[in-house]
Amino acid sequence: MAKYQVRYASTFFKAMDRLDRGTQKVIAKWIDKHLVNVDFPKAPGKYLTGNLSDYVRFRVGSYRIIAQVDDESFIIMNVHVAKRSDVYKFKGKTEF
Repeated sequence: MAKYQVRYASTFFKAMDRLDRGTQKVIAKWIDKHLVNVDFPKAPGKYLTGNLSDYVRFRVGSYRIIAQVDDESFIIMNVHVAKRSDVYKFKGKTEF
């Protein structure tokens, strides 16, 4: 089975820049452990509903990573990260 590749939208980097360095390290380490070169990336995640139904969210402590998972080309596109209370204000607009 093919392994998934992780890619990042520019919106993800903008959101990461707003976080403190310690949180950035925790999130980067979590992505490396749970999303890089995995067979089935959605296992630790949960599909969102409503207008964000194309996205999967991954929980990292009190933070959430919002991503699109393309099963045909085996790509995980991380598009946003924020605290749980703020992450769902994300409107699903990405800049690649």
